[in-house]
Amino acid sequence: MKRSKWNMKEQALLLTRLGDLLENGYPLSQALHFLKLQETKKKSADLENALLSLRDGNPLHSVLSELRFHPQLISYIFYAEHYGQLAKALKDAGSYWQKRAQDMEKIKNLLFYPIFLLVFAGNVFYVLQKVLIPKFQVLFQSMDAKENAFMNLVLSFTKILKEVPWILGILLFIILLLRQFWFRKLCPLKQRSLMLRIPIAGSFIRLFETHFFASQFSGLLSGGLSINESITLFSRNQQQPFYNKLCTRIREELTEGKSLEKIIGEMPYFEKHLGIITANGQKHGRLDQELFHYSSYLLKKIEERMAMIVRIIQPLLFSIIGLLVVSIYLAVLMPMFSLLDGI
Repeated sequence: MKRSKWNMKEQALLLTRLGDLLENGYPLSQALHFLKLQETKKKSADLENALLSLRDGNPLHSVLSELRFHPQLISYIFYAEHYGQLAKALKDAGSYWQKRAQDMEKIKNLLFYPIFLLVFAGNVFYVLQKVLIPKFQVLFQSMDAKENAFMNLVLSFTKILKEVPWILGILLFIILLLRQFWFRKLCPLKQRSLMLRIPIAGSFIRLFETHFFASQFSGLLSGGLSINESITLFSRNQQQPFYNKLCTRIREELTEGKSLEKIIGEMPYFEKHLGIITANGQKHGRLDQELFHYSSYLLKKIEERMAMIVRIIQPLLFSIIGLLVVSIYLAVLMPMFSLLDGI
């Protein structure tokens, strides 16, 4: 899917505002026209094309696909068009995506300054190796003084440090090649299994997928669809190949006579409690409500984990930078002390 001209925040804001207008009684075409008048020239042209597409009889999820919105946002609309709560789905999708955009912005801002300092410190070490340390070595030799162990350690470290950009560049190139010629050719289920093995990121992916599945499944059930109809609709979503394949497999196993809670409980793609929640919901005849409350709980859990990651990353990065700065000072001062001792 090509990159959209609408960034994450703009996509989220458009859907939220569109949902508000629909809740206030605007027809969809009039709501889009109203929003079109407030956008920039390029965005206004996009919304004009969207209006033309709607008048041609295309559903909203198809129109958003033409605008190259994120597949998960399109999926929110795709399911909502079938359970009749489009305004709510637009607002929920916009709110959820806006929160994700804010989290990503926080992490970017958090990482920018420490990464800048790391690059700066790396350049200082490089200058030490190329300019200052060679002069100290010449001075040591001229005075028949012995080089100290710390200076030798710094010299070795700076030699390794200058190779780091090349190593990272080669690793990135290899990852891009693997992604293009190997990963993208795998089955979507296999792709997701590999992604779940990534440390830290894997746990977030599992939480995101469980939240999305639980919230959308809940919406479909509350809209009057049966379990089989809901799973069938999930399997028809071409915007997300993962759910297309996953729900096709669930539907096949349901046909074989397996219970839904057992199928979901055995899948590694979701949180282990989803199967228990499904069983409990079916037992009491309120599966839609159980899934809705569980998805809300997961959303809070995601936010808490993101906050925890931010709290850990910041002091860790600044500790590393502090050690580098202290090492630079010692790299300059220790040879001087060694020379003074040798005089």
